Amino acid sequence: MGGINRDEVEMSAPRSVEEVVTEALRNAILQGILAPGERLAQSQLADQLGVSRIPLRDALRRLEVEGLVRLDGRRGAWVTSLDERDITEIYELRLMFEPVCMELAVTGLDDTSAELLCALSERMDEEDLSSAEALMARRLFYGELYSRAGRRYTSDLIVRLRNNVDRYHALERRDHSHAAHAEIRDCIRSRDGEKAARILSAHLEEARDDLTTKMADASSGKGETEN
Repeated sequence: MGGINRDEVEMSAPRSVEEVVTEALRNAILQGILAPGERLAQSQLADQLGVSRIPLRDALRRLEVEGLVRLDGRRGAWVTSLDERDITEIYELRLMFEPVCMELAVTGLDDTSAELLCALSERMDEEDLSSAEALMARRLFYGELYSRAGRRYTSDLIVRLRNNVDRYHALERRDHSHAAHAEIRDCIRSRDGEKAARILSAHLEEARDDLTTKMADASSGKGETEN
């Protein structure tokens, strides 16, 4: 089981111990430090994070609700894993909800928000970012963007769906479509929400096909040397 940086956890200024443990474990899962299917040794995690078992168990319950952890009262806890059918279902839901939020958010942006979002988008396309940094940059951009759609429950659902599949993209070190991101930035600047939604839909379909193909190749032994 991979290690978690305790110093980074303590610097995050949480509202509660449970929240900081949840964030630390979530980031470790999304970055592939804790891999899909990995059993979580709770005593070891508690020692690494410098907390008792109670906030750790509460954090694991939160992550179970998010779909990132599976709990069994007698057998312990595991990081959830997805198969091709799960990936397809998640992308079906994302294709239903994300373009709607994209259009609503982009159409209603003011100048300050548009400038901020373009800067965040440019940041996630920087070539020198590590896989983990690129993942966090994407989470920040899309979180900020969809928060401006005025659809709180839909935005929360999108974040959970993205987290479940983004950890697989991070593990695969997937190259992101800079061209699509640049097109979305142009739409943000012009407030063309309808076009941004179309670009996003195509981008999601490409990401879905890319990931399911890699998973199929890996299961058949063809993708063992691919990054």
